[in-house]
Amino acid sequence: MEFFAAANSRNGFVSTFETTFSNVSRLYILKGSSGCGKSTFMRRVASEAQKLGMETDLICCSSDPDSLDGVIVRELGVAVADGTAPHTMDVKYPCVRESIINLGQFWNESRLLPHSEKIISLTDRKSNHYNNAYRCLAALGTVNDMITELISRALDREQLETWAFRFTEKLSGKSASLYKELFCSAFGASGLKTKAVFGSVNTLYRVNGRGAHSLLFAIWQIAREKNISVIASRDPIDPSLVDALMFVESGVLITLRSNPPCSSFSEEKKISTSRFTDASRLAAVRSRLRLLDRTAIELSEEAKAELAAAKELHNTIESIYIPAMDFSAVDEYTESFCRRVIAERE
Repeated sequence: MEFFAAANSRNGFVSTFETTFSNVSRLYILKGSSGCGKSTFMRRVASEAQKLGMETDLICCSSDPDSLDGVIVRELGVAVADGTAPHTMDVKYPCVRESIINLGQFWNESRLLPHSEKIISLTDRKSNHYNNAYRCLAALGTVNDMITELISRALDREQLETWAFRFTEKLSGKSASLYKELFCSAFGASGLKTKAVFGSVNTLYRVNGRGAHSLLFAIWQIAREKNISVIASRDPIDPSLVDALMFVESGVLITLRSNPPCSSFSEEKKISTSRFTDASRLAAVRSRLRLLDRTAIELSEEAKAELAAAKELHNTIESIYIPAMDFSAVDEYTESFCRRVIAERE
């Protein structure tokens, strides 16, 4: 499974690392700078485990989906995670459960110290861009709240919840309930990116129209109350909401994303929220909704631009650290780690 465990949101950087790694028996926390090979280290661990037929979870970076924040080897109960800012992680049970791996031990300080002022300046500028992005996302969250409030005036809440109850009841199963939360999507330097977390599903339901979030939220609450096995995808901009629900036993995926978090589906159906809205009431606030929609788009674009600027600075910082790294030593250490932790436990 490939997913996100953190998000750039209206509340700043939010992480589910604590729950994501709660069930592993051994957690290795990587420390080190940009460009020291943390993501490469984790990909190597995943690759070695997969060669032995072990299932792995790849946890992608919310700001750069091509990089990794963590990997879990399910069969072994072993995980490796990036423990540097902003998803800072510390050991709670040293050695017996968590261990620190410092990839900074493989850099040459004499090649970095002459760049001290530049590194500090770039890092501070990068932090400022992230702060600006979070200000934009906070404002975007407020605008979305205003949109939701206007739409609620036109929603028939009772009808919506009755429909959601009947729909969810059909998806009830007899096995023990499973509940899990993650992020299928993340907002970063390239905008909103979605991973095909759930692979192939039986039925894909696309929810569209004003009030889509409200309907999905109602289905989610009912599923939790009925102890139905469901995996909830949190909305990356507003983690208090959900943007997709995967009903495990029935293989049903419900999403409001145009790009669904699955690789394929056997059947596709659409759910329009127009059935729950009063057209005349919606028409009365249409001009305000259009203005707010435009504002939301502009705030989203500005947040994306700030995150893109932060990523550019991140790349520049990497370009300073990479030449100072002894990657042959990193590779040797990585090979030794994989042999000791993965291969020998096979």
